[in-house]
Formats: sequence, C-alpha cells, structure tokens
Amino acid sequence: MPSRPRSVPADAEWGGEGKTGVFLRVQSHQGTLWQMEVWDRKGQRLGAGAFRLRGFAKAKIVPEEVLAWENGALHLKDGTWLVPEAPANPSASPTSSR
Repeated sequence: MPSRPRSVPADAEWGGEGKTGVFLRVQSHQGTLWQMEVWDRKGQRLGAGAFRLRGFAKAKIVPEEVLAWENGALHLKDGTWLVPEAPANPSASPTSSR
C-alpha cells in the first residue's frame, strides 16, 4: 500500500495492486446504486458520487475485491464493475439536436 496523500481522507481504504490500485471510500447504497469516492495513489480524486453495480449482487464493497480503476469505472476481481451513474436531468429534451 502506498503512503496516504493528504488529500485522501483517513477512512478511505487502499484496494488493488500497484499502479492500478486506488483509495476507496464506500458510503451508503440502495439496491445496486453505491455512493463512493475514489482516489489514485497520488491523491487525485478519480470519481465521486453514485456508481451502478454491473454484475454479481453485493451486500458490501470491500477494498480487497478491487482489481483496478479502468476507464472511469471500478473493476472488481469477480468480474463485477461499478460504473458511474449518469445524473438525472429532468430538463433534458428527449429529442436529439441536429
């Protein structure tokens, strides 16, 4: 585990290995929607907010399950992904612009 940068809260835990590992703070969840914050080993925040679980159901997300942070999503060892949930935008028009 790398040393914890100042920008990473004390309750964030290290998960993963080497350059693909991340500091992870898992907060509440409702169904398959998890509230999380993710930082790289240098303390740069990679993502925060709601992440949708894609794959196997989980009662808990633990840092030991982290495989890597890839393309803006958290990849777990069992093949499950936690993908950022797009924020709801009720004012968005359903028609596309040309």
